[in-house]
Formats: sequence, C-alpha cells, structure tokens
Amino acid sequence: MAFNLKTIRGFALGVAGVAMLAAPACARAQTGAVVPGFHVEAEGQRVFGASDFDAGLAADLSLLTFGAFSRDEGDGWGGALTLGYAWSNGWRASLGYRRLEADTNGGPIVPVVIAFVPSLDLALGGTPFDFYDVLVRVESTTSMIDLMASKEFFGSFGRVELFGGLRYATVDRDISLIDCDCSGLAVHYSSTFDGAGPKVGFRGGVPIGGGMQLVGGGSVAVLFGQSEFRNSMSQPDGFGLPVVPVKDKDGRTVGAFDAEAGLAFAMETGTLTVGYRIDAWLGALDSDQRVSADFRTLGFPSIGDGHDDLVEHGPFVRFAAPLGAD
Repeated sequence: MAFNLKTIRGFALGVAGVAMLAAPACARAQTGAVVPGFHVEAEGQRVFGASDFDAGLAADLSLLTFGAFSRDEGDGWGGALTLGYAWSNGWRASLGYRRLEADTNGGPIVPVVIAFVPSLDLALGGTPFDFYDVLVRVESTTSMIDLMASKEFFGSFGRVELFGGLRYATVDRDISLIDCDCSGLAVHYSSTFDGAGPKVGFRGGVPIGGGMQLVGGGSVAVLFGQSEFRNSMSQPDGFGLPVVPVKDKDGRTVGAFDAEAGLAFAMETGTLTVGYRIDAWLGALDSDQRVSADFRTLGFPSIGDGHDDLVEHGPFVRFAAPLGAD
C-alpha cells in the first residue's frame, strides 16, 4: 500500500480534528489531574514501506522501451521506548527512542533492470549496466531520539498535550541489484541521512465511554544534517571490471513528519493504545544514480532523485504506565 502526499495530508487533517476536539476552552473546568512522578511508554509497530523510489530502469525488450523501475522499503517491525517525568502542574519532560526496520524479504526477481553504475569506470563518470533475472533487495533502518518538554491541558471535551524539544535522527536505505545466475555480480546503492533539529507537536484524547478514548497526535521537525550517497559493485573472479567505489556527501535540511490515531483503553495498571501511525522524512535520501552528463547528452535518462523521501506506516500497540507517584 503506497501513501502519496495527498493521503498524508488527509490523514494529518483527521488527526488534527481529534486534537481540536480535545483542546480546552478558557471557561471549562479541568476534567482530570496529572499523576506526578516517572512514567514509561513501550510500543511495538508493524512497518510498511511506501516511498516508491526509482531503483533503475525496467526494460521491455519486445518494444525496445524502458521506464522507471520503482520500489519501496518492503515490510518490517519497529518499536519505541519513552521514559518521562510529570509534575503536578501539568508539565512533563521525556526522553524517547524509536527504531523502524523494513526490507523486501529477499526482493522480487525482475527480467531486466538497467542501472547506471557510477563506480564502473568503463566510461568517464560511470556506465549503464544490464542485469537479467535480477533480484532486487531493499533494506531500510531509521532511528530517532527525542528530548521533549510538554504541558498537558484539560477541558470538558478531553485533553491535549503540547510538546516541543529536539530530535536526532539517522535514516538509512540500502538497495542491491543481484544477478540471479549465482555468479556473484551485484551493484549496491545506499543513502544515509544524519541530522538534528527542533521538533513540535501535540497529543490529544476525547473520552467516548467505557474507559476508552479516541486519541491522536502528530509532530513536525526540521533536521539539519548531512546526506551521504554510496555506490559499489561486487563481481566474481574473472570479470575484471574496473570498479572504484563512489561516495558523495552534501549538507541537507530535512522536514520530518509523523501522525497517529487510535483508541486508548484504561487499565488497572496503565493505558493500552491501539492505533495507526505514519512517519515521513522529506528529501532525506538519494535514489539518484549519478548519470553522467555525457550519457544524458546521448539520451540516457536520469534515474531517481537527489532529494528523495522515505515514508513508512503501520499499526501499533502502546502501553503507558506510571512507575510510581511522588
């Protein structure tokens, strides 16, 4: 299932509606009280990749044409752990870690994929290379550390928590095109972003009866860091192709976005939340294969984008509980 920007915007507007319902009015009395002390949140998530980036060119030999060969990150798992402290005046401080991993679980086998290999020095700046019955393998890993301060408010319709702080993130995607005749011939592309910057957001809840709440939240962050593109080619003995690994770095400013919605159930020892979440890093990675100017002049198209997105989404389960009250 692929998410485009229109879908993301619609999901975000729905989550924002939950927060607006939870926002307090000036004349409304507080409907709950913060439990002071340490709190912990533990979360597990199913992850589905949805980036639809270009991994090469898919050729139709019968028509002698080719077009973009798009892939995503595949499926995987993720989780988060957050430790926080709450004061009786509604203020909180927290430190959280989230990690998401996805892969194509072996990857599809495609009849023909044409890749531009900048590290293959048969021609100046790189060389187009045909892979037949090629195994396409994609893996991605994202890690995030959030240091947040927040303030919780209550109204007759529910609650809202506004937060802000700093985020550090590492986003990595590896792509391999592997010749399926078991010769060992393969080309590898990878892109990694590391950055940090300010983050702001909200979480809200609306009671719907029976100890349940309709909950939602979202955040945006601006991350300042560096993106690195790497390309290499492995080959069996006897091929003797002149390969020089390529590495390219540039400074980058990345927008990070997340949103979630779900149901929270009050339990004797804490709160269990079941919902759906999306994470997106806009312009963090590269799928551009550095097609040289000489080949573009000859009509060979550029492959991918030098400022590519990474989008992942999936259902989650979260349990939150106090570790003890002051």
